[in-house]
Amino acid sequence: MFSKILFPTDFSDYAVRILDCIAGFPGVKEVHLLHVIQETRSPRGGGEIGSSLSQQEKDTLRKEKQYLESLGEQLRVTSMMKISSDIAEAILDTAEESGAPLIVVGARGRSLVEGILLGSVSMAVLRRSRTSVLIMRHRIVEDLDGKKKYRQFCPMLLSRVLCPVDFSSPSEHAISLLLATEGVAEVILVYVVSRGETREEIALCLKRARERVMGIRSRFAEKGIKARVIVRIGNPGLEIVQVAEEEDVSVIWMSNVGRGWFRELLIGSTADQVAVNSMRPVLIIRSRTPAADSRSSPRSDSA
Repeated sequence: MFSKILFPTDFSDYAVRILDCIAGFPGVKEVHLLHVIQETRSPRGGGEIGSSLSQQEKDTLRKEKQYLESLGEQLRVTSMMKISSDIAEAILDTAEESGAPLIVVGARGRSLVEGILLGSVSMAVLRRSRTSVLIMRHRIVEDLDGKKKYRQFCPMLLSRVLCPVDFSSPSEHAISLLLATEGVAEVILVYVVSRGETREEIALCLKRARERVMGIRSRFAEKGIKARVIVRIGNPGLEIVQVAEEEDVSVIWMSNVGRGWFRELLIGSTADQVAVNSMRPVLIIRSRTPAADSRSSPRSDSA
């Protein structure tokens, strides 16, 4: 599904480790490697550009391009540099110009403090992009000497996929893409009941949700893909992150909009909770078509 990928690199160690993930992404044939330099104004005024393309940056970008090419004989790699006052906007413009259906960003960059954080550029790309976005993460572990090391999720990125559903059109689009993606070994379908006035009403929502998600599960079974169903009650963003950890998933694969709590993804707390708090890679599937149903109450139609 994602034969062409755009990867913005800041030359950090974390970004370099993502190169292996990109080359190993199922079906990828073309990679656009982008480095954006922050445009600054000269303190003297006059509008001069304070940042310029250094030879070291050009050499580093060339080395990353050569490394990517060495990972796959059929992989076509194009490298480019841009200068912009808005790094995220430069990334998004490049994605539109190149026609890349997927932007891969790192959850950390060289300017971030220690910890699992999503930087300002990555968050801006996630919120403003009209293209699907994969937020890559690595496990941070300590060796016997107490030194921190990275372990990659990417060697088996699709080995155990967590796919939240809400029965909307965009959610169905994400499911269809997942069904059409090669290399998926196991899928965990999760639905979160987030509203209900009485115990009886919540119980009914849980029952109906499980029945509908089991129908989705059968579609994966027909393709020979192992699939399980989890239905929870609570805050959707928090529950998604918690299930991801409990099930040790390799990636969270979810739609960007939908009915109910999915509709808040680009502007609300759910997106922040999943993108910032998840310690797993997160792939946000963009749907260019509006949600088919504008109703937001799961009490009446979400289960």
